[in-house]
Amino acid sequence: MKRILAVFGYFIMSAVLFFGGVTLNAAPPAGGDADIKVPAVDKSDPDVTDDENDADSDDASASDIDAAEDPVSDDAAENPDIQAYYYSLLDDAKKEYYDQIRDAAASEAESVTLEGITHEEAEPILISVMNDHPEYFWLESSYTYQSDTDYVKFIFNYNCTGGEKDSRQRVIEQQASQIVNGIPESSSDYEKVKYVFETLVDQTQYDKSAPDNQNIYSVFGNWTTVCAGYAKATKYLLDQMGVECIYVTGNAGEPHAWNIVNCDGAYYCVDTTWGDPTYQEGIGVDVDTTSYEYLCCTTQMLSRTHTPDAMFPVPECTDTSLEYYRMEGRYLTSADQEPILGIMKADVDEGAERTDIQFSDPDVFDQVMAQIDPLLDEAMKYEMEVKGADSGGVSYQYNDNTCLLTVLWNN
Repeated sequence: MKRILAVFGYFIMSAVLFFGGVTLNAAPPAGGDADIKVPAVDKSDPDVTDDENDADSDDASASDIDAAEDPVSDDAAENPDIQAYYYSLLDDAKKEYYDQIRDAAASEAESVTLEGITHEEAEPILISVMNDHPEYFWLESSYTYQSDTDYVKFIFNYNCTGGEKDSRQRVIEQQASQIVNGIPESSSDYEKVKYVFETLVDQTQYDKSAPDNQNIYSVFGNWTTVCAGYAKATKYLLDQMGVECIYVTGNAGEPHAWNIVNCDGAYYCVDTTWGDPTYQEGIGVDVDTTSYEYLCCTTQMLSRTHTPDAMFPVPECTDTSLEYYRMEGRYLTSADQEPILGIMKADVDEGAERTDIQFSDPDVFDQVMAQIDPLLDEAMKYEMEVKGADSGGVSYQYNDNTCLLTVLWNN
């Protein structure tokens, strides 16, 4: 919708796109420069000989997958799943089944038979292994099974085995190592999460047709993926950095995957997919900036668009101290014009292309939107005064799910 604003210019209200029943911002907000520079990841294939690419090669040895997790104690070294979230939800008997499934998948076994358990009881354990171990990229989420009242046999599907698996694993480890080494070990949990979020958004393209898009090879091998690849790659990298990260599946207008991270003892929601402008472009929205709305947000905000699967409980994320716009000083709890105009004017003084402001709740946001015209009239007058211009123009976009207002300055 277009409206003429006196003699100053005009506003363009961005359309709100409905995708699968979820209201999405027509253009995600831009974020500030990262404190830690995102590495220019070498996307070329590592040197691999034809023999190494041969899936039947006898010389290729399987890597120790579990060793990829950094042990933090002797107990963790003996049992790599001691800190795995879904493993931690199981009782001792089910942990033994979990170990059997994990060991079978790690060794590329054709199947695993669990005695004394039904399929209905065993399926959540199988899914727990898959959720806890994104490094098992060769294990497909689809499977077949045979069962009776006292046993179940899971028959696995693998997307690659043997030498091909080992070759892909070398690619993954090379690219992941380059990313992990790009941030100091002394960085805070939040800095690591933000760094991984920005790196994956910067390097990866969202593409529903991407091959292997349900596993991490789609990211580190091809740099094209969907939500499962983003969320599993986020967990894979943060696992190596020593930050607890949970892979979560659910619905966000369609089947979706995201993460919950633990930063210094508090849990936060992270949706790397929705941070990527190529995801927005993939659903028909023309944007070119990273969206930080779903970096370390609360369950309360995420629940406006995301619903986790009911099969597993997930931690409640209530802490707000690491929300991106709060950290950046662009989070307001009232609709008072003075602080809103203060942020806008400061951006005009700096020659910024846009101003992003997040408001604390829908009531405050509605109050702001009710006075948006006089607010932007005043802001545009200031912009014209600073530039010494006789006329000007400004547009705005908003996301009412996240209470975010974005003003685009016509520099």
